Amino acid sequence: MPACSSDDPITIDTGRSGGGSSVGGTSSGGGIGSGAEGGAAGGPGSSKAPVRRHGNLRVSGTQLVGEHGNAVQLKGISSQWLNWEGDGYALNLDALVWMRDHWNLNLIRAAMGAEPDAPGSYLDENNPEAGKADMLRQVSIIVENAIEADVYVIIDFHSHSAQLHEEEAADFFKQMVEEYGDVPNVLFEPFNEPTDLSPSEPLDWPELKLYHESIVKTIRDNDPDDHKNVVILGTPRWSQNVGDAAESPLEGENLMYTIHFYSCTHGAWLLNAAKSALSGGLPLFATEWGATAADGGVGATPVCATEADQWHVWMNENAVSWAAWKLDDCDGQSTPDTSCILANNAPLSGGWTDEYLNGHGSYIVSKLKN
Repeated sequence: MPACSSDDPITIDTGRSGGGSSVGGTSSGGGIGSGAEGGAAGGPGSSKAPVRRHGNLRVSGTQLVGEHGNAVQLKGISSQWLNWEGDGYALNLDALVWMRDHWNLNLIRAAMGAEPDAPGSYLDENNPEAGKADMLRQVSIIVENAIEADVYVIIDFHSHSAQLHEEEAADFFKQMVEEYGDVPNVLFEPFNEPTDLSPSEPLDWPELKLYHESIVKTIRDNDPDDHKNVVILGTPRWSQNVGDAAESPLEGENLMYTIHFYSCTHGAWLLNAAKSALSGGLPLFATEWGATAADGGVGATPVCATEADQWHVWMNENAVSWAAWKLDDCDGQSTPDTSCILANNAPLSGGWTDEYLNGHGSYIVSKLKN
């Protein structure tokens, strides 16, 4: 365990009181969510107000549904690891509203870096207090912006080894659910991509299941209202071995399971595994995907749109929700990764015409719009 494991929790100061909200994000404009009918978030039932339309989400069978029982397919974008994306795209309220209004985005995923060897992360072993404070600050901004923009948000403990840091993860989610468990916008993702420690030290489902059971209990025990927010559970081997979870799912309400795919690498074999798990009764949520190679398209490798189309046909037919990787411009890289949706130096506040899109960005926008 890193040195931060025994430290007192850091208090989140969001400015929220009761059911209202105050935006902690960066916004160059005003008038967002002023409370007047026809404001930026739209009136009740507006296509620009997904949370007002669907309300509290729950899981019915394998389907994510709204509070009125209608099937809901969330479509959105994940941030970059928040400790590594320094420009602030995911923190910008105007950008979020712009994506909602122009791309039909109804979900953002806050990928909070949580690895000891990741500088600036929640578990930064070299500077733990600063890492914790900055990650809590950024996650809180993204959640507050999502509340203001009336979109859904996944709070993601973005780690490959969270089972080694269960105490810190439990403390983090206790703080998150105490602060945000009473709003319909929030979903929780306690483990991004469970990964074997080494070939001789696999992280198999029985061990991973114990971690999930512990974190879900923490979330449920500290939820301030009666509605159980949806929790999305990572599956073995980079959230690909969904069949393992299908054989022995957790008990409980409003639980889903992650499937991650990158279409240049993950073809029919993984798609068939996902289809089998879903048909076997496992509720799936693609919290991360790309029309790229599994490494994110390092060096601007090609987009694999035809292969990604096969995944999207299946997801649309079954209303499987998703978040695409990643809202970033790969600033500082001479050749941005294909998975960076934005081109270098794209404006922070939205307005992203084709000239500002990179790699699989145009493909993702097309899937958000349709």
